[in-house]
Amino acid sequence: MFGYTAQESIGKNISFLAPPEMQDEMPKLLERVKAGEVIADYDTVRVRKDGSRIDIALSISPIQTEDGTIIGASLVKRDITLSKAAEESMRQTQLIVENSYDAIIGETLDAIITGWNGGAAKMFGYTAQESIGKNISFLAPPEMQDEMPKLLERIKAGEVIADYDTVRVRKDGSRIAVALSISPIKTEDGAIIGASLVKRDITLRKGAEESMRQIQLIVEESHDAIIGKTLDGIITSWNGGAVKMFGYSPSEVIGKPMTNLFTPELKDELPRLLEKVRRGEVIADYDSIWLREDGTQANVEFSISPVHTEDGTIIGASLVGRDITLRKKSEESLRQTQLIVENSYDAIIGETLDGIITTWNRGAVKMFGYSPEEAIGKPVIFLLPLEIQNEVSTLLNKIKEGEAIADYDSVRVRKDGVQIDIALSISPIKTEDGTIIGASIVERDITARKKSDRQIKELNEVRSKFISIMSHQLRTPLTVVNWNLESVLDGDFGKLDDTVQKFLLATHKSSVEITHRIHDLLTAIDIEEGRIVFEKDEVALDSIAAAVMNEITKRSELKNIACEYIAPEGDLPTIEGDGEKIRAAINKMMENAIIYTKENGKIIARLERKGDKVRFEVKDSGVGIPTPEQHRVFTRFFRASNATVMQPDSFGLGLFIAKSFIEQHEGTIGFESKEGEGSTFWFEIPMKLAHS
Repeated sequence: MFGYTAQESIGKNISFLAPPEMQDEMPKLLERVKAGEVIADYDTVRVRKDGSRIDIALSISPIQTEDGTIIGASLVKRDITLSKAAEESMRQTQLIVENSYDAIIGETLDAIITGWNGGAAKMFGYTAQESIGKNISFLAPPEMQDEMPKLLERIKAGEVIADYDTVRVRKDGSRIAVALSISPIKTEDGAIIGASLVKRDITLRKGAEESMRQIQLIVEESHDAIIGKTLDGIITSWNGGAVKMFGYSPSEVIGKPMTNLFTPELKDELPRLLEKVRRGEVIADYDSIWLREDGTQANVEFSISPVHTEDGTIIGASLVGRDITLRKKSEESLRQTQLIVENSYDAIIGETLDGIITTWNRGAVKMFGYSPEEAIGKPVIFLLPLEIQNEVSTLLNKIKEGEAIADYDSVRVRKDGVQIDIALSISPIKTEDGTIIGASIVERDITARKKSDRQIKELNEVRSKFISIMSHQLRTPLTVVNWNLESVLDGDFGKLDDTVQKFLLATHKSSVEITHRIHDLLTAIDIEEGRIVFEKDEVALDSIAAAVMNEITKRSELKNIACEYIAPEGDLPTIEGDGEKIRAAINKMMENAIIYTKENGKIIARLERKGDKVRFEVKDSGVGIPTPEQHRVFTRFFRASNATVMQPDSFGLGLFIAKSFIEQHEGTIGFESKEGEGSTFWFEIPMKLAHS
């Protein structure tokens, strides 16, 4: 133990083994022995021959004679250097455990807490006295009570559980996220007798992780392209917005130069931009053109920010790009619209709902003579004559209700005092949410057109009056001519030879035809000028149709045209209407069929009840109407190009008159036709006018 031999030691004072600072220790101990005391397990330090110190456990007993006289002392010294080191190590471990920030808990294999350090007290709020002896599951939330038994089963099998994330409940009821590590506690022979738990509060970490996860989701789901890159322009990250915007997947672009996406102009600009980023500058709202995967170009507005480490070192750049292609198109469209508005010949004026002028284009300057400075801010009524200034409030009330006003004729006063006729259109100006905030006015100078219209109206009145006078003056002598011819043909002046009779019959036919045409011309003029009188009476359509068909059949026989009439099944109810006009409409339709059907052709007429309407139609095998001309069929004086060949001297008023008469009965008229195959004309009159 000490390195000295017996010869070197016997006869010396035992204090030579004590270190200098403990030279008085043995005399004191021997005084106690002299008093008969036995000293056991007295820890102290001694010095070996080589000068090293050792920890010893000292036991001293008195040596007595038979009569009890103490004549010496017996010392037993045990080297406890290793056990002292172990004790110190244990003490250090206990200090570490007790002062650990983490919760370190000992428990049995039945989950009963046996150890509870200061970290556990801080983490959960319970003292050691409150915790030791309890089942450790009291720290788990209700829904996780079966968690620890399952984990302990794994510990019993010798497994070590590391970094197990879970949730525990503190004394105040709040929940904390913890990272749990569990190790089995073993005896020297390897028997597992318990478990050591280390719990670390990871609430902040979990919050940071959740925050990071949310940021990652935001970045990934962002509509904008968010791209990470090195200071050399190499792409390091590529979000979902970038995929949608440019068409490339992350694997196609990460690790590649950003310049692959740029037009030549931007490629030259990138080094300058990255140099700014290296200096810590932020580049905001930079417009450029990028290339998509499909080769198309995208207008992109982007910002670049430097990416810093914790110590502030710039290691890369973050680019956020927004596709502004549609916005650019909208801006260009708006610019074009502004150019159109500004250069429009019409006056285009903006105003508030109170009638205050807010915009004034060049057309308004030319039309009224006021500059924008003279007009903007003034009430729009300053342009109106005094007698119609209430017009503004009336029109604006309609605008406030969301109504648009088109082709409203009015009068305005120019700067020089001259009044002009205008055609006015007003539309409400709305915000994105539909709120009406003003009105847009388009005013067109129609002074010349109004003057022209008045002149045309005057000419039409003169024309109509002339035609009317001439027609009346012609009709009277023609009537006399017809009567005289009929008298001669009836033999009132003697029997006629065949030649004279044929001549007079042809003359009479032409005279009657002229009379009919004059009648049609006068009727067309009356329709145009609204002078047709509609006389209501009970009308039996089946009787009228039958009578017309009886007359028409005779004429069709002259051209050897087969004419068939399909009468309605049963009696039709009478309707309230003008029988003469309905008769005229049917007659005009049948006459057209005969005129434009060649010899040996066929005509089929039908009258029927169809739902709540009465329908008349006539189908012929005539020449038909060329498709490009069909839209003009019911207009005045229309003659199809192929019709003029068959009947060169017709007026083309029959269908115009028929349409007017049918529409006076709230009916509709129409046709289907194919050139070279024939036509079907029809009309329908609603039965709501009927008397049952």
